[in-house]
Amino acid sequence: MVKVNKTPYKSIEVETVTGLSITISENDEIRFITENGELKKGTVIGFKGTKSENVEVEFIPSGSKHKETWAVIEMEEGSFNLIENNEDDSEEEE
Repeated sequence: MVKVNKTPYKSIEVETVTGLSITISENDEIRFITENGELKKGTVIGFKGTKSENVEVEFIPSGSKHKETWAVIEMEEGSFNLIENNEDDSEEEE
């Protein structure tokens, strides 16, 4: 489960694997690993829930037109991160 520290309007603050806090907002490019080990990448379109353990992330997966919704409890701890503009898209984690 990803640790959510805060749920401000249209964004969430999460803790990375290194213990740093980052803010992820709508329209950000993100990546995370599901509890089943599947890597997901895409663009955030919204968040549901106000309690940190119940937050769900709505996003459009890269190269797709459909919406997916994933709860933070379904994500591997520390795996939820921003994709930086200069980051090589072919780079895979784990």
